[in-house]
Amino acid sequence: MRITIATGPNFPVPTVRGGAVQRMWEGLAQEFAKRGHEVTIFAREFPKQAREEVVSGIRYARRGGYEQSASIKWDLAKCLAYALRTVRHIPSGDVVVTNDFWTPAILPWVNREAGKIIANANRFPKRQYGLYGGVSAFAAASAAVAKAIAAQSPAAGKRTAVVPNGIDGAFLEEPVRRRSDGGADLVRIIFAGRIHPEKGLVLLAEALRLLGKDGRRNWECVMMGPVDEGEGGGGKKFAAGIRGKTEGLPVVWREPIFEPRGLVKIYDEGDVFVYPSVAETGESFGLAPLEGMARGLVPLVSKLDVFREYLEPGINGAVFDHRSENAANNLACELRTLIDDTDRRRKMSVAARRTAENFSPGAIADKYLNLFEQVMEGAFL
Repeated sequence: MRITIATGPNFPVPTVRGGAVQRMWEGLAQEFAKRGHEVTIFAREFPKQAREEVVSGIRYARRGGYEQSASIKWDLAKCLAYALRTVRHIPSGDVVVTNDFWTPAILPWVNREAGKIIANANRFPKRQYGLYGGVSAFAAASAAVAKAIAAQSPAAGKRTAVVPNGIDGAFLEEPVRRRSDGGADLVRIIFAGRIHPEKGLVLLAEALRLLGKDGRRNWECVMMGPVDEGEGGGGKKFAAGIRGKTEGLPVVWREPIFEPRGLVKIYDEGDVFVYPSVAETGESFGLAPLEGMARGLVPLVSKLDVFREYLEPGINGAVFDHRSENAANNLACELRTLIDDTDRRRKMSVAARRTAENFSPGAIADKYLNLFEQVMEGAFL
């Protein structure tokens, strides 16, 4: 097949500055190319990245793009301008899979030679699915997203399949190397994600303060992720506020790392991956906890439905109720349990890694290629 992966205008590919979904799609592109498919990645322009190049059998074509801002309306306007300018450059092929907002709406009218369009729904719908009449199929990252699509647009819901996100192969290449097989005196908790209010970092800071009041000295929390709004963060003022709330606690702040092998080194020094997201319609899957699970970290997440795509509470991870009035205390209680119960952590670590192996690039590529074949055969008409 001739497959084009048309990514959005904010993050470059390869992902030198964030963009978990873009990183996932580059990994899937590599899998497609290995199997003999003709693959093009269409992405934004970025300094020191060529406009046109072929690497490992994948053609990269880069056009336009812009920095993300704090204004959704302004970003949507810029995204529309990006799509109008660039969709005509998408090469002809059999299928185009895209995670952009406007491309699925404009591409059928501007470039009919691009191929069957598959929209990768890695966001909850915002009443835009009525614009996507020319899309052949929707690949929802989770059952929760698929349900929301069907509720907002029954016609789109009939053309929706659930295809989970995959993790970069670097997280699975080597056996997990626990620094002391889960029995270290110091339990290291890791948060890796955007430093943004919707990630539940206010709750996390409050929970860590509760741990600090216990007089415990057997834990440390590593916090890392992009702060700047152009990279999806909540800005320097928000980050400074979280730093202030955790001052005096065993909290270590690190510069963000976007390269998977760099993250592997950090994760292999940890025990627990905390991801207390409160983004009810912002998280479509939650790739970061799954990447941590691939390195044997025990995930502790909020009660968002999307995490149930891979997390079984008490088996391969833990969940706290972020919607209750005592959310911070709930989070602190789960952290205490994971810190104190070494045997429980060890068992969950093994189960977490086993679960993550089901989301390898190869496994998810199989699912997408099956969807592409169904679309080509007219299964969703």
